[in-house]
Amino acid sequence: MNNMTNVTFEDKIKVVVVGCGDKAHGLSRMFDLHANKMGQYQLVFTEPMPTKIFDPFDSDYVTIEHFPECLANADIAVIAIPSYAMDSFLIQNYTLLKEGCVLVDATNPTGTKDLKGELEALNISSDHWVKAFNDTGAIQEMQNSLKTKMKLTTNVCGPNDRCVKKIASLAKYLGYSPTVVPIDQYEFLQSSQDSIGWEWLYATTVMMLLFAIAFTYVTVQVSGRPNFQWYTLLARQSSKMFAWTAVWGFALSLLPGTIIRLLKQAAYIDTTPRFLILGCSIRKHVGLLSLYFVLLHGCMMLLIFGGEYFGFLIDDGYMEWNDEASMLTAVLSVSLFMITGIASLPSVGNEMNKAQFKLVFGPVVWSALALGVMHIMFLGVPSWTATPRSRYSWSRGMPPVTLMASVLPLLVMFIKSVQVCHASMLRVKHWVASRHQVSSIHASDHLFVIEEEV
Repeated sequence: MNNMTNVTFEDKIKVVVVGCGDKAHGLSRMFDLHANKMGQYQLVFTEPMPTKIFDPFDSDYVTIEHFPECLANADIAVIAIPSYAMDSFLIQNYTLLKEGCVLVDATNPTGTKDLKGELEALNISSDHWVKAFNDTGAIQEMQNSLKTKMKLTTNVCGPNDRCVKKIASLAKYLGYSPTVVPIDQYEFLQSSQDSIGWEWLYATTVMMLLFAIAFTYVTVQVSGRPNFQWYTLLARQSSKMFAWTAVWGFALSLLPGTIIRLLKQAAYIDTTPRFLILGCSIRKHVGLLSLYFVLLHGCMMLLIFGGEYFGFLIDDGYMEWNDEASMLTAVLSVSLFMITGIASLPSVGNEMNKAQFKLVFGPVVWSALALGVMHIMFLGVPSWTATPRSRYSWSRGMPPVTLMASVLPLLVMFIKSVQVCHASMLRVKHWVASRHQVSSIHASDHLFVIEEEV
């Protein structure tokens, strides 16, 4: 027996999508895949520019009506036109909307006002507007499939709670996973698709600072070597800069979480310092940018590795054992970092369970860092300990580049070792305490012991 109740045409909530571009086609696709066609919503599309030729909708359920007549009885109007046309749309058509119609701003303005700004500029005091659907890409929507396990998420924000709930229900009906965001967070949603995010900006700044340190040190140090040629900064020396930046970036990405664990274990701190929270917020981004620098280093080495620059590594056609070990650790390190980079992708990371996550971002990533530092040290340690010091490696009296590149990662790995050892000691201490507590319980304390047997 079919218990589904069909809604009559008169009872349907009319949703008018203004615009027939990619966003409209994306909403049409979501409606086709996820919506109950006999449900409470009637989806209508309209194009405000009569001379514009738009692609036909590949759907049997899409209704196209003339503009602006279709606005007169619209319960919800989704504005999916270019943001620069928002002003003229409101001036010419706002009075055509019936009382109580909810305007939905699905635009991402760049340098122009959004719906909220245009309403304020036109002195329209209505609170029947909502920001939604602007944080999902039109391409994502048009490529959406029933085979996809994850739903598209959209933030819903507006000054009127009733209107927000109405649009959240519409989003759920279309197959989205809506999240209601309070109005005081509105400015963060204004241009979701046109901002790379503060995390990437901070991470990029950090990596550029690391590269500036590496560039300055390498340039000053190597320029004092005998027979130095400045053009070698373009390839041979820049490869060192890329490697230094990468290994320091990886080390920094692992440092905040390690310090937080150590503080909670040793000092029993309940409140995490804000700078450590910031570090944890950008650690994935710093790690991915570090992976980019690793790839730059690897590509550069493949291009210039030969007898002209690296003949000193080969003796009678063979490398020394430490040079061979350096190549091996480099390959292993890059492969493990690639695994962590792939696991950082949302499509992969969201499918990982707790055990898989702890494995990849625990032993795997720390092994990658350790192998990367070993790659540097196998090449550099002989020059660190050579007596007398080489004028080439210790140019201008400055420590070798390989030594300086290893300092921060070694420090981070030392902190991690302290944290792991301390955690192990705590586990042993708790185990001993629990065993002592069990063994110290007097037999008479047990419920099932007869008094005469004690």
